[in-house]
Amino acid sequence: MKDFQSGLFLNKIPYVKVRSGRNPIVVLNGGQAFVRRPTPARALRDAKRIVRLLPGDRAIYILGYEPDPPADHSIGAIVADIAQILREEIGAAAVMGISFGGFVAAKLAAGHPDLVKKIILLVSAHRFSPEGRRSIDRQIECSWQGDFQGFLDEFGLVFRRPWLNLLLRLRFRQERMRLHETMNDPATIVRGLHAVAGEDFGRDPTWLTRIQAPTLILGGTKDPFFDVEAMTETASLIPCSQLRLLERETHMLPVERPRTVAKTVKAFLASHPDSRNGDPPQATVPR
Repeated sequence: MKDFQSGLFLNKIPYVKVRSGRNPIVVLNGGQAFVRRPTPARALRDAKRIVRLLPGDRAIYILGYEPDPPADHSIGAIVADIAQILREEIGAAAVMGISFGGFVAAKLAAGHPDLVKKIILLVSAHRFSPEGRRSIDRQIECSWQGDFQGFLDEFGLVFRRPWLNLLLRLRFRQERMRLHETMNDPATIVRGLHAVAGEDFGRDPTWLTRIQAPTLILGGTKDPFFDVEAMTETASLIPCSQLRLLERETHMLPVERPRTVAKTVKAFLASHPDSRNGDPPQATVPR
């Protein structure tokens, strides 16, 4: 589509840009950005899905991850790259982190408060749930072994609706013979997973108190990767935060409830910036 432009920041970070203008929104994508082999068609498909969740009158930058990361790839290196992109290319922005991208968004806001106007953690938190941690460890193990089928089996029940889980399993079964064509190089997947999972963010979460930007944490009560306890802890430590939980929704909340997500995100972005010493976190359950 003519409104979508793609390119590379820093000669290594892929992006899709939608529209131009002030008050940009930067989206840090989830783990699929380094799990699946990157293609222009896949990047455009992801961008179209994400854009539907955001206001239609602002510039949007959807960032991916370094396609050939070094062996010592880390969350700190990713944050440093995003900070450089904001300073040199985009400017201060609202930042939305989806799933794994929420780790980057939160660390970026804590370490570079001048670059982040608002922050949205969508189906994310500052740490994994115990079940999510086990799943990530299993994904890393399968990636090392080149067991892509085992890797994808970790996502067999991510939807709330049973028929969507059935369709997902059927899709994986159809792809079984060509997984090595559609999945990224195992070393790249492992380095990406290690970058976001190698650090124990939950051991000392007090770094969250350094986040100055108004923050929205939006997730589902049945998310296996980021549970209610993790999201509540995140909201309780960020000084100006709102927690919105959708009952019975899972990690696929943005796919299964896009209208509700879009309405909540747009209302948050449209609101005036809250005081740095604003109201305490609020937990609500949209129906």
